[in-house]
Amino acid sequence: MVSKITSQARVLVKIKKCLKLSASSNANEAAIALRQAQAMMAEYNISMDDVIAAEVSSSYAKSSVKTNPSDWESYLAKAVAKAFGCEVLFNIDWFGKPGSWLFIGVGSSPELACYTYQVLSRQLKKCRSVYTKIHLKRCKPATQKTRTNLYCCSWVVAATKKISAMVPDEATTSAIAAYIDKNYSYLTPLTPRSNKAPLRRNLTYKDAEAGFLDGKSATLNRGMGGDAAKVKKIKGEKSCLH
Repeated sequence: MVSKITSQARVLVKIKKCLKLSASSNANEAAIALRQAQAMMAEYNISMDDVIAAEVSSSYAKSSVKTNPSDWESYLAKAVAKAFGCEVLFNIDWFGKPGSWLFIGVGSSPELACYTYQVLSRQLKKCRSVYTKIHLKRCKPATQKTRTNLYCCSWVVAATKKISAMVPDEATTSAIAAYIDKNYSYLTPLTPRSNKAPLRRNLTYKDAEAGFLDGKSATLNRGMGGDAAKVKKIKGEKSCLH
């Protein structure tokens, strides 16, 4: 038995083919194709927004928290999404498990963005662990969280400078917006968790500088041909030494 979702997906493919043919220079062929597309849309109750949104897909990357991601995690997700011409949403798991970042885009972009986020996040967590053990182990918990957050945010700034941002065209932007409106109309604003304890200015500068220097060692090579398997880490994670 073919599921309703599978059946609709097949119909959407046919509708898109007809709409493409409706732009034909042959007036008669274009008119027939347009009528066929409109007939299928009416029969299956499919809107033009549904057709546009069908071009979009999504990919998940697990977060380290359940509801409120930290500043650095939010910065990283947004920077990676922008680099691949995607939108990113934070998805809360209602069963109490860690949340996830949902990258939404066209073609292989969501998969590439998801993979890149996971690789950079893994590298950052290792660098953060090394920095904390060497420089922050004697700090009070609140101070340690604040200084760690400064280090991580600067790390993200440096690391994501290596990824050139893609500017999605109007059609892609419209398709992503239609997809989000269709599937996630219940969205609420996300407020990242900030860790801000009073710090001396010299410590603030030291942590930010260290994070930026370590972040510069995070190197990614964007795969050619849109294959996520070709996005490989060039350098290892051995550079977080102070």
